[in-house]
Amino acid sequence: MQKEYDVDVEWKAFDLRPDTPPQGMPRKERPGQSPAGQPVDGHLGDLAREAGLTMLRAPFTPYTRPAMQACEYAKTVGKFDELHLGLFKAYWERGANLGDMAVLKQEAAAAGLDADAMEQALATGVFAEQVQEQVDFAHRVGITGIPAFIVDGRYLLVGAQPYDTFKQVMARVLEERQAALGEG
Repeated sequence: MQKEYDVDVEWKAFDLRPDTPPQGMPRKERPGQSPAGQPVDGHLGDLAREAGLTMLRAPFTPYTRPAMQACEYAKTVGKFDELHLGLFKAYWERGANLGDMAVLKQEAAAAGLDADAMEQALATGVFAEQVQEQVDFAHRVGITGIPAFIVDGRYLLVGAQPYDTFKQVMARVLEERQAALGEG
């Protein structure tokens, strides 16, 4: 999207499973889902394969608040994209526990962050309120799943979407903006 359109992308925190305890929990297998360690199936799996992403069904549901706070720290030093991608791969390709500080520090170091400084920031809770505000915002605007996208502050897309859906929304936004310029 960023290459095709002049858009700003701002990632925000969301608790997909807010009932997850701080130690995480084993993932419950559901009928019809691929087992742990196997590629994600269904619509999400199809879109992942089309995008060239590896998404294996994880055996564990992590408590992700520490990872969300780590990402906020990474934003402050210009390394969000690197850390976010590393955490994505750690979870979806290796089933890593994103609630484990050792995993977060490993991915932070790989992303070029000062892992000890990040750990210290998380220990002080400096980003806890910011993450909670983002989660609260998501609930207020009706986000119920991930990924979710708010386009031009008006269009909410929830769930994995084909790229053509984004192109259609962007075409509508551009048409609306052009029409608004014509009215002024």
